[in-house]
Amino acid sequence: MVKAPEETIIALSNMSKHKAELPILSVILLAIMAGSSIAIGDIFWAHSTVGVAAKVAPGIANIIGGFAFSAGLMLVVFYGGHLFTSSVLSGVSCCEKKVGIFGGVVSYWTIVWIFNFVGAAGTAWLYYKSGLPMKYNEAILKHFVHLGEAKVSLTFTEAFIRGIFCNILVCMAVWIAVATKDGAGKVWGIAFVIAAFVASGYEHCVANMFIISEGLIAKAHYMAQFGGDIHAVANALHLPAEAIQHLNVKSFLVNNELPVTLGNIVGGVLFVGIVALLAHKPDIEKMNCNNSH
Repeated sequence: MVKAPEETIIALSNMSKHKAELPILSVILLAIMAGSSIAIGDIFWAHSTVGVAAKVAPGIANIIGGFAFSAGLMLVVFYGGHLFTSSVLSGVSCCEKKVGIFGGVVSYWTIVWIFNFVGAAGTAWLYYKSGLPMKYNEAILKHFVHLGEAKVSLTFTEAFIRGIFCNILVCMAVWIAVATKDGAGKVWGIAFVIAAFVASGYEHCVANMFIISEGLIAKAHYMAQFGGDIHAVANALHLPAEAIQHLNVKSFLVNNELPVTLGNIVGGVLFVGIVALLAHKPDIEKMNCNNSH
């Protein structure tokens, strides 16, 4: 069984209102959990795709990685985590005047974003200390440097638009999870839609909190290994020295997190939440009218 669209948007709005009004400690803990869960999805993606693109085909690696990464959102959905990219749907609750703007939605988004970062970056550090990125002749650790550098080198427009596309799909995955009443339907719905986002190369601010953090940790690892000689690091990683220098905290936050976060907000709030609210408004009003009687 699947809920009708008007039932789903009402359920999402009520769920978002409930999450935004939870005690701050609950929000913090569930936001850390969500950031860590997405990081775990990233780890699964990295270990599932290592060497596949070079030995088989990039497309095969993308689809495998997409399905692997979807495990992260499944953890969030089934545990009740607070993930920034799906939490922006509380903007719908705001449009319906169920929660306030600054005291409700904006403060809630800010807390979730910050503690998603804590969970994702903390998991990146623990993952590095586990020694697992050094498997396969350090191929995974090296890949995070390349991937992190590529992400901080996007233009603002590229990162912003990829963020929009990403969160249309992430919020639709959550939509499907809410609309579908059986567990198998929720799992497959999340898996296929999230695989589409990952395989297409879109940008997710929380996933990037882990990926670029791991890239910075990997960079520090190689800088220490080569005594701070950036040219030796560049040769070992087959990257220009300028690219290694460009992978830093400032470029992480300004070049990637800022435009991707803004794009994720637009994709989730506008293209999923508000469009659905406007498109299904007649059915929502009819449903509310019937319920009031």
